[in-house]
Amino acid sequence: MHLLYSTRDEVFNKISLLPVGSIEQHGPHLPMGTDAIIAEEIAKRVESEFKDDVLLFPTIYYSCSIEHSGLPYVGVSYITFYNYLVEVIKKALELSKAVIIVNAHGGNQAILEVIKREINLNRDDKKESYNNKKVYVFYPDYNFFQGEDLHAGTVESSAIKYLYPSIVKESKLGKDFSVKEGVFDTITTAEANSQGIINIGKFKIDINIGELFIRHNVNKLKELVLKILK
Repeated sequence: MHLLYSTRDEVFNKISLLPVGSIEQHGPHLPMGTDAIIAEEIAKRVESEFKDDVLLFPTIYYSCSIEHSGLPYVGVSYITFYNYLVEVIKKALELSKAVIIVNAHGGNQAILEVIKREINLNRDDKKESYNNKKVYVFYPDYNFFQGEDLHAGTVESSAIKYLYPSIVKESKLGKDFSVKEGVFDTITTAEANSQGIINIGKFKIDINIGELFIRHNVNKLKELVLKILK
């Protein structure tokens, strides 16, 4: 069930899926909304199999992307994102059995762990309306080839190619896939790679990898939904 198209009496006592992505550069070849597209696709496929048990929330697009300073992005500070998302999730828990954040942007992970702990463990802030209800964070598994896709690399490129082949601009790719040490820690993506791509190992775009990635993570999210339902 989609929250946007549901009436007020239909939205209670379900597992809420909240996709979270970003609006940021993904190299010269991928759309700005790559993370949001992936998170939304995984969540939509799970909702389609659990229509009576799952409530799909609209995607949150604007999040934390300061690691892309020097390249195009539209985002907010960690403090703004924290305050906004905590309020959204607390209200969602008043309706729901549980809330699962489906996050496909690595730059959000640290703050999402803080948000999860704050909501689940802060007993001084428990309202009766959401007491004993939990928030979970689902992170897609990117381990699908002999390498590591940290941003706009093999897995993300293959996933978008599988989902929307016409929007992958392979002709715009350059030849530099080197990655300088310290990326996401002491240097930005712009400083780490001239294309803004952070891929460890051989870079390739393979629809089969993209399909495997999406299907695998749909199954992983389904397992979490089933675990909560039990």
